[in-house]
Amino acid sequence: MTDLVLKTFSNGHLATHNSYGDKSLAENIARAEKAIEKVQYTERIWNKSRSQFMLKHLVCSQPDAWMRMRQISAEMASKRLAFVEAKFAYMENLAEAKVKREEAETTEGAKTDLLLIQAAKLETATKEMLTKIEGALKEMETLANMHDSLKEVLGDISELEFEKVQVKAHIKRAVMQATREMRDIGSIKSGNQEYLEQVGVCVTAVKAEIADYLLRESGTEVKNTSLLHSFLTDMAERYAPAAGVQAEILGFQLDPYEDLTFVPEEKQ
Repeated sequence: MTDLVLKTFSNGHLATHNSYGDKSLAENIARAEKAIEKVQYTERIWNKSRSQFMLKHLVCSQPDAWMRMRQISAEMASKRLAFVEAKFAYMENLAEAKVKREEAETTEGAKTDLLLIQAAKLETATKEMLTKIEGALKEMETLANMHDSLKEVLGDISELEFEKVQVKAHIKRAVMQATREMRDIGSIKSGNQEYLEQVGVCVTAVKAEIADYLLRESGTEVKNTSLLHSFLTDMAERYAPAAGVQAEILGFQLDPYEDLTFVPEEKQ
């Protein structure tokens, strides 16, 4: 493949075509190839779309552990589907390149060159895929390790348990978002007011509690978010019964329908 590229760019007018640095275009292409090769190892460092820190602190940073586990699952599903597609694209490219080379053996002249170029193009694309595939593998293993770590906190993972904790999970999220707005403008905007009302929580009561919390927060020298998460957990525990009242008002059953939840085979 490399010989074919060098042959193509070193013969004919390209060999004498004037380029920058008082060199021919063919010479500059050769120099560029060396430059690419010198730096190419860095692609193995940044071959994934997100760092481990980003996955842990930015992508899966929901205040509730069950919601973080749900996000891990969603991210894994997305990467898995992309990985499956990439695997088959890799195999198809290799097979198609092989077909082109076999066909080139039975042809002559310019068509042979064209088939060999097409084969080389497919092989190069296939080689480039490996770096991206490797990056996807890194992310999937990172997500799997995050799953294992979080599972130690949550215990058994099932759809029923996920449904049961939805009340507290959404109260935490709604209060966290409302707290940000209270810090920013001293009030809760209509969007998060609606969110709080949807989970059955009185907006006025929450606003007063957030105001008290922000006073406590400003009076400490804590430089992390531990106070915030303790506040969210406390709010979720104390305000969770409000969701039952909301369900009654709406005419629904608060508890999940157990027969509509997936149970892993080992638990059946």
